[in-house]
Amino acid sequence: MKRFRLRQEGQSALIIAGGLVALIALLAVVVDAGNAYAQRRQVQNAMDAGAQAGAIALAQGKTNGEVSTAIQKFVRSNGVSTSGIKSYYVVQDANGNSIVVRTYDTVEAYGLNNVTERISVGGNLLPVIGVQVEGDKQFPTFFAGVVGFSTMSANGMAAAYANKGACSAGGLFPIIVSESTFADEDGDGNPDIHYEQDEPTYTYRIWENKQTAPGNFGYLSWNGDPSVPTLVNNMLDPSRSGFWGVNDDVPGSTGTMASSNVRAALQQYVDSGTPVTIPIYDTVSGTGNNTTYNIKGFARFKIVAFNYQGQDKYIEGKFQEWVDPSAEGGCVNFGVVSVKVRPPIDVSRSLVGTIKLQKITTVSGFTQQDVHVPVDVVNVLDISGSMNAKFGSKKKLRAAKDALEAFNNHMQPSLGDKVALVTYPKITKGAKYSYNCQQHGSVGSYHWGQKRYDLTTNITAVNNTIEGLTADGGTPIADALRIGRETVLGTGHSPSSVAVIILASDGNTNMLLNGKWTGYSGTGTPPPCNQTAQQQVLDQANIAKGDTNPHDYKPDTIIFSIAVGTDFNPALMQAVATADTDPSKPHYFRATDDASMASIYEQISHRVQQIGDETCRVITSEAFAAGATVIVRNRDTGNTYTLQTTSNGEFIIPNADPGTYEIQSATVTIGGFTYNVFTDGLGGPPLGSNPTVVVDLGSGTYKTEVYLKTGDSISCSH
Repeated sequence: MKRFRLRQEGQSALIIAGGLVALIALLAVVVDAGNAYAQRRQVQNAMDAGAQAGAIALAQGKTNGEVSTAIQKFVRSNGVSTSGIKSYYVVQDANGNSIVVRTYDTVEAYGLNNVTERISVGGNLLPVIGVQVEGDKQFPTFFAGVVGFSTMSANGMAAAYANKGACSAGGLFPIIVSESTFADEDGDGNPDIHYEQDEPTYTYRIWENKQTAPGNFGYLSWNGDPSVPTLVNNMLDPSRSGFWGVNDDVPGSTGTMASSNVRAALQQYVDSGTPVTIPIYDTVSGTGNNTTYNIKGFARFKIVAFNYQGQDKYIEGKFQEWVDPSAEGGCVNFGVVSVKVRPPIDVSRSLVGTIKLQKITTVSGFTQQDVHVPVDVVNVLDISGSMNAKFGSKKKLRAAKDALEAFNNHMQPSLGDKVALVTYPKITKGAKYSYNCQQHGSVGSYHWGQKRYDLTTNITAVNNTIEGLTADGGTPIADALRIGRETVLGTGHSPSSVAVIILASDGNTNMLLNGKWTGYSGTGTPPPCNQTAQQQVLDQANIAKGDTNPHDYKPDTIIFSIAVGTDFNPALMQAVATADTDPSKPHYFRATDDASMASIYEQISHRVQQIGDETCRVITSEAFAAGATVIVRNRDTGNTYTLQTTSNGEFIIPNADPGTYEIQSATVTIGGFTYNVFTDGLGGPPLGSNPTVVVDLGSGTYKTEVYLKTGDSISCSH
C-alpha cells in the first residue's frame, strides 16, 4: 500500500510540473500578446506622425533633406528608432492612382536638394503628392523567452498626402482677385485668411473700379467677347468659363457696373447667397481689353454687397474656402497647408473600372402633323483656312455660302420658322500659352466659335452676313457647338418650335474649349494627344442632344452633321449627329464637291420643313452601366475574370497581378437596348479595339473608364 501511494505522489508531481509549464506558456501568451499590441500601436503612431510631418514639410516646399529630417524627428519622438524605418515618395498617375515609388530610392537617397516635383515611373514623369513611411521595432519579451521567443517584432506603415490648393478649376465667376488681397498680418510669412464661419462680418473687396487695386477693376472675358450681354451670361452661367489652370494667363476686359443687367446678375448672388469660384492672380500684364492675369489659385467667395455709383465702384465678398484640388498634392501653398493621412499603400494592387454608356431613350409621343411645325435652325459653319480649297467647280466656302443661302430661302418665316448663324473660328489675341501635340511651342492666338446672328425671321439679313464671310484659322468645333446650342435655345426660341443644329466641318477639331490650340495640325489621323479636343466636341454634342433645357421629355435639339471634303474624322462627325431611327432619314452626311453640298442642304431643308412627320425622336444621356457583365483578361498571366458591375457601373479585381488587362467584353441591356460596343469617349465612335489598362509593379488602385453604346438599330419599337 505504501509503495502504491508513493507512486501516485510521483505522478501528481509530473502533472503539476506540466501544468506549470502550460500555465507559464499561457501567461507568456497573455502578457506578451498585450505587450505586442502596445508595441504595434506605438510603431503605428510613430509611422502616422512621421508621415504627417514629412507631408507637411513637402507641402511647405522644403528640401529632400528637410522632409527626411522631419520624418525621423517625429518617429524618434514616438519612441521608435529611425534605424528600422524607410520613407518613400508617393506619386500620382494620370488616372488618379497613387503609387509608392519604393522600387526606386528612399526619401533619404535623394540627398539635400529641393524635392523633385516629378519622378519617372515606367517612363512617365508623375507628380509627387505625399510620403509613405514604413518601419518595424524589435522588442524583448517578458515570459515568451521561456518557450523560445526572446524577442518579437512590431511593424507599421502610414501615408500622408499634401494638399496645397487646386491646380485647375472650372465654373469660374468672371472677376479675379489679387493675391495681395490676403495680407500677412502677423508677419509669419503666410497670408492671414478671414473665413466667414469664424468672422461673419469680415468682407474682402474682390472687385474694385480703382487703379489703386491693379487687376481688380476689370472683368474676365473667357471667349474674347467683352460685351455686356456676354458678361451677364458668364455671370449667370459660370460653366461657360471652361477649365483654367494655375499659371494660365486669363484675358480680361474693362468693365462697368452701369448696366442694369450686370447689377441684376450681381443682385441674384447677393439674394441667394450662392458662393462663386474666383481665380486668384499674382501678376498682371497689358491694359484695357489687352489685360491678362496669371492665375495663382482659386478661392470661393459669397458676394454680399456691391456699389455701382460714383467713382468708388466695388463688389464685396466673404471668404469661404480655398478650392480643394481634384487630387492630392495640389499646386500652390497659400499658407493654409492641409495634410491628409491616408491608409498606407501596401504591396497589394487592385483594378477598378467604371463603365459609362450613352443611354438612348426613344420618344414616340408625337403625332404626324397635317400643319407645318415651326423650326428654329442654327447653321454652324466651318470657315477655317482649309475652306479656301477648291471643291468641284467652286471653292468650299463659296459652295457653302450658296448652299446655306438656298437653305435659308426654303424656310417659312411666315409660318414661324427662324434661322440663326454661328461660324468658327473667331480668332483673338492674348497671352502666350504652350502647346504640345504633333507640334510644340507657344502661341498667343485663341480660336472660338462666333455667333453671327440670333434667331430671326429676317432671312435676307442672315444671307447678307453669309455673303461677307471669309476663311482663316483652325477648327474649334466644341466651342462652336456650345455657342450653336446656346443660340438655338436662346433669344427668340419658341418652346413650340423644334430646335435644329446643322454642323458643317471640313477638318478635324484641334482647338480646346478655352480657345487654345492642341498642337495638332488638323490633317491626317488625329493623334492621341488631340483626344481632349475630340471629347469636348462629343460632350457638347451630348449636351445638345439631351433633355435638360427644359426637362420636357424631348431632345433639346436635333443635330445634323455634314463632313466636307476628305480631310476629317468621319467617325467623330457621325457620333456628333443625332442617332437615326429610320435609315431613309439620316442625320450624318458627307459632301464630296459643291454639287453634293448643295444637294445635302436641300435634303435637310425638306427634312426640317417636314419635321412634324418624324414621330420618333431620340434623347441621349450619360448613364452608369449598372449590372453589366464584364469579362477581363490579364494578357501576361492568362487569368480571365467574369465580373458584374455595381449600381454605379464599377467592377473591381482585388489583389490584381501586374500585367496588361484587356476588357474583352461588357454587356448590359437597358430599356430594350443592348449596350456592348466600346466607344472612343462617351458618345464617341466605336473604339476599334478592346480597352486595356496596365497594372504595373507599383502598389495601389489602378483605375480606368470604359464607354459603351448600343449596336442595335434604333426605333421607337424598343
